[in-house]
Amino acid sequence: MAWWENVVALWVGLPLNVRLVGLFVIGAIVAGQLNRAIYRWTWVPKSYDPWSKPHPDAPPRTLFDKVPIFGWLGLARESKVHGTAHWVQPLLIELGCGFFFAWYYHWVISGELTPITVNLPLGEAALHAIYVQHIVLIAFMIIATFVDFDSRTIPDYVTVPGFLVALVFCWLLPFVGLPMPDGPPFFGLSQPGSQIDAIPLHAAALSAWPEAWNGSSALAVGLMLSVGWWFALCPKLIWFRGGVNKFFRYLVASFVRYSLNWFYLGMLVFLLAFVSAAWLWGGDAVWQAVFSALLGMAFAGMLIWLVRFFASWAMGQEAMGFGDVTLMCMIGAYIGWQPVMVIFFLAPFIACLFAVVNYLLTGDAYLAYGPYLCIGTLIAMIFWGGLWQQYGPLLGLGPWLPGLFLALPAVLGGMLMAWVWIKFTFIFPDEA
Repeated sequence: MAWWENVVALWVGLPLNVRLVGLFVIGAIVAGQLNRAIYRWTWVPKSYDPWSKPHPDAPPRTLFDKVPIFGWLGLARESKVHGTAHWVQPLLIELGCGFFFAWYYHWVISGELTPITVNLPLGEAALHAIYVQHIVLIAFMIIATFVDFDSRTIPDYVTVPGFLVALVFCWLLPFVGLPMPDGPPFFGLSQPGSQIDAIPLHAAALSAWPEAWNGSSALAVGLMLSVGWWFALCPKLIWFRGGVNKFFRYLVASFVRYSLNWFYLGMLVFLLAFVSAAWLWGGDAVWQAVFSALLGMAFAGMLIWLVRFFASWAMGQEAMGFGDVTLMCMIGAYIGWQPVMVIFFLAPFIACLFAVVNYLLTGDAYLAYGPYLCIGTLIAMIFWGGLWQQYGPLLGLGPWLPGLFLALPAVLGGMLMAWVWIKFTFIFPDEA
C-alpha cells in the first residue's frame, strides 16, 4: 500500500545506527507500559509501576520514576513495602525490550527470516510490516507471560485485543506474513537459475490459493469461525454432572445472563461486520489475509483445546487453563496455522526444562504453560527461515498434516493415562 511505503521510505532514509538507537528507546518506553499492564491485569493488582497510585506506606514518587529503566533504580526505595528486589524484573523487561526491538529489527531487515531458496527477497515495505506485526504480537505475549507467571492465569484483557488487532493488521497491511518461497511445492525441484520470489505465508501453502476460498462458502466459514471464537470467550457455566438436560439448562441460562450484554454483543457485531466487509470490499489480498488469520486462530485454538481436554481427562483434573487456548488463538491469527505445529513440539520441551529447574530451586511442581507457548512462538519466528527450509516440504501432505496434528492430543491423553496408572499402581500405590 502506498501510504505504508511512504512511511517506510521516510524511516529507512535515516542512518541505520539512528534507527537502532531510536528502536531501543521506543522498546524501553513501550516496555514501561507493558509493565503497567502486567501489574494492573494480574489477579491481585500491584502498585509497583510508577503509573499506578503508590502504596500508602511508600515514599512520594517523582517524575524521574517514570523514566524507563532508570526510574526503577529510584523505585528500589520501595523495597521495604513491596519486597526485596521487586524492581529488578520490570527493569529487566524494559532493558530487554529495548535491546530486542533493535536487534530483531536488524535481524528482519537483513533477510534472516527468508528461506535461502528465495532469490528475490521481500522489499523494504514488506519487511517492515513483518517487523511491526511481530513486535505487536511479542508485546501481547510479554504481558501474557508475566501475568501467567504471577497469577497462573491469562486474562482476556490480553488475548481478546491481541486477536482483534491481528485482524486489523490483515486489512491495513495485507501483505504482512512470514515469508515463504513462491516456487515449486518441493524445493529441490526448481530449475537452476530460476528466480523464486518471497510471498507472505498464507493458509493454502504450499498450493496456490483455491478460487473456492474466495467464494460465499468461504465467507460462511469465516463467519462461523468468528462466532465460534466469540462463543468460546463468552462467560457461561459448564456443568457436566447431573445429566444432559441439566448441562444444557445451566449452559443456556448462564449464557443468557452473563453474555447477552452490550459488550459481548457489540464484539460479535464488530467481528461479523469486519469479516463481511473484508470479503465484500477488501479485495483478494485483504480477504486472503483475514481468512488465513481466522484459519490460523481456529487451528491453534483447537489444537491446544484438545490437549487441554485429553490431558485433563487422563489426569482427572484440569491440566491447562482456558487462557492458554485463547492465547494460542491470538498467536495463530498472527502467524498462521503452519508455524503452530512447530510451537506444538517446542513448548513441551521448553516447559520441561524450566519446570525441572524451578522444582529444584523452589520445590514448586506447578507449571504455567502459557509462557512456554510464547517462548516457542518467539523461537519459531526468529528461526523461521531455517525451519521452513527443513520442514516446509511436509506441507505437501495437504490436509493430512493438520489432521494428524489434531489427532496427536488424543495420543497424548492415552500416554498420560498410562502414566497415571503406572504411577498409582507401581510407584505410589498408597496415594491411589
